[in-house]
Amino acid sequence: MYARMVIGDEVDVDAFSNVYHSEILPQLESAAGFRSAHLMIEDGGRMAISLTLWNSRDDCLQYHSSLAYRKFVEKAHHLLKGQLVVKLFETV
Repeated sequence: MYARMVIGDEVDVDAFSNVYHSEILPQLESAAGFRSAHLMIEDGGRMAISLTLWNSRDDCLQYHSSLAYRKFVEKAHHLLKGQLVVKLFETV
């Protein structure tokens, strides 16, 4: 399995959470190889982390290069004041 972590710094956490749960999560659930997703918000802060698990590296990369992901970035871009960082991890 592969994990994909997207870290957003200086995020409008309430608005980001709303977009994530209402629009992004339903798209993720229909993506090939998708296993699970977790949105984590920094305690008392403005950092958000989306952790998704995938069956394979190819499934993970396919979503990362998909139109659905580009639409997510477009919808969430105005909610981010800081950087958006994406990291991939192989689960062991």
